[in-house]
Amino acid sequence: MTDLEELHARAAETLDITEPWIRRAFEAVPRHEFVPGTVWVVDGGVYRPFRRDDDPDRWARMVYDPAQAITTQVDDGAPAPAGGDVPTSSISAPAAVVSMLAGLDLRPGHRVLEIGAGTGYNAALMAERAGAGRVITLDIDPDVADGARAALHRAGYGGVTVLEADGEQGWARGAPYDRLVATASVTSIPWAWVEQVRPGGLILAPFRTAFCSHGLARLTVSDGCAEGRFAGAVTFMAVRGQRTRPRIGGVFSTESWEESRESKADLDVALLADPHAEFAVGLRLADVAHWPQDGGHWWCGRDSWAYAADGVVHQWGPRNLADETAGALAWWEGAGRPQLFDFGLTVTAAGHRVWLGEPSGAWPLAAV
Repeated sequence: MTDLEELHARAAETLDITEPWIRRAFEAVPRHEFVPGTVWVVDGGVYRPFRRDDDPDRWARMVYDPAQAITTQVDDGAPAPAGGDVPTSSISAPAAVVSMLAGLDLRPGHRVLEIGAGTGYNAALMAERAGAGRVITLDIDPDVADGARAALHRAGYGGVTVLEADGEQGWARGAPYDRLVATASVTSIPWAWVEQVRPGGLILAPFRTAFCSHGLARLTVSDGCAEGRFAGAVTFMAVRGQRTRPRIGGVFSTESWEESRESKADLDVALLADPHAEFAVGLRLADVAHWPQDGGHWWCGRDSWAYAADGVVHQWGPRNLADETAGALAWWEGAGRPQLFDFGLTVTAAGHRVWLGEPSGAWPLAAV
């Protein structure tokens, strides 16, 4: 049998943990207590159940692999008999967990609201720092919330409050909070979060666009707004209320292919492999989905699509999405190829505004 304590200790040594309290918390919390006996792994293009009892050693190595997230739910708990399609809950990779905790700047005695309880593991780590009675964690899924609550009790963190609730609404009864951290990504920061964090408090939330899934917003709350820079590149599942994105099946058809406008490609799609370029383009084309497939590239908006391969572009609909991408890439290069960390976000009751450089600086496109 694999020695779980040995794997735990080895993971702690492997991870780049610079904050002493995070190292102590990681060493104190038994991650394996928060991973269900049945998880989901990709097999043949679909998610299939993998049971601890079938291969305890593999299960244990997955749990303490520093770079591996583990899917704990697919299709909101209702997968098809042939397998699951979309991961909808997970325990994040240890490396991502400790990185986000470092950005949270959590202090003893802070009141913390977590959006997305997941397995309860992250709440247990925060309880080691702030105190279990100071941590509230929400999950919209009753089964996920029940699982997190049971795991926290089992591991000795029963003082953490686990609630079944819509995380986009926060939890006003426990406000004000010193810290709010989301473990699910959003396309816009809910104003309820800002209202429930005290002035000077922090919001740490994965931020995504339809175009790009990675970005970590670190915002300081003041009277009337929350503002800050993007602090890293992380990818998380979307909150349920903000999953909507354009679908190619809604606009593409054989007829639209025949009607499409064909032209020579005038963009370097290889640039989109740079995560900073992808992020910047995503901020400008926030409502456009993009993905590579079989050597080509697809774009999809609410009423338009584009496809580029072998130097040729096909575009259909009122927008020329490949051309818009080329323009956004040209802007990014002309701006000196700014990194993700050069961008920031200002959130007010009226919405949010992305900026480059400084909050007061003008940005060339309208707010997203």
